[in-house]
Amino acid sequence: MDDPEEQISQVILNLTSYSRQDQQQALLDYFLPNAYFIHPFCRVPSFSTFKIPYTNHVVNSRRLIAWVYQWYRILSPNIRLEVDSTSFDKKNNLLYATIHQTFTIWIVPFSLWQANVKLVTVLELERLPVDVRNKPILGAKEDCAKDDLTLSKQPTRRYFIKGQEDHYQVDEFLKFIAPWGASFLWVAWQLYATFFCAVGVFLFRKPMVVVRERVLGLDSSAVKKEQ
Repeated sequence: MDDPEEQISQVILNLTSYSRQDQQQALLDYFLPNAYFIHPFCRVPSFSTFKIPYTNHVVNSRRLIAWVYQWYRILSPNIRLEVDSTSFDKKNNLLYATIHQTFTIWIVPFSLWQANVKLVTVLELERLPVDVRNKPILGAKEDCAKDDLTLSKQPTRRYFIKGQEDHYQVDEFLKFIAPWGASFLWVAWQLYATFFCAVGVFLFRKPMVVVRERVLGLDSSAVKKEQ
């Protein structure tokens, strides 16, 4: 990618909403062969290409990510997904995308099982030189000082996805496994925890100040009310 913040929306749609060919091409074009993938329900660690013993097949972590995405489409062939916003932290090579989607398992009749969820996807990027086919030259390291000093033509560099991590709030990923409003039980628990915080402050703030200052001789400015 030349402009990750602008291009990533289309990449995500190719991975999740379009044809299998679009999905596979997006993985080949934008993911490194040893990319990793982290999701609340599955994980693909980073590993390089190797040959499976006693076969003619090779595999790498990108291949496993492709199978994860393909299974995702098998379960829900008609996903409705939109990228709401993107932000690129160029200093740390992290690209953030906020997404909402409707995930429907096709085998459930009348769309009774639907997960309307929101998430934040964090993509770790790596800027690498590319060859004439726009494929990354692996093992090359960015050397800004050298690029600035040399007069020779430097290879074009583009951003590639080194890893993907999907972040869901608990009530959001519960929608995948506990439909029909079960995630509201977690919301109820959160409201209870908020009430407990308020009661805890009312009952224990003053005793804590006394214990820390008079018994333990410690500072209590973090909780003590200013006079």
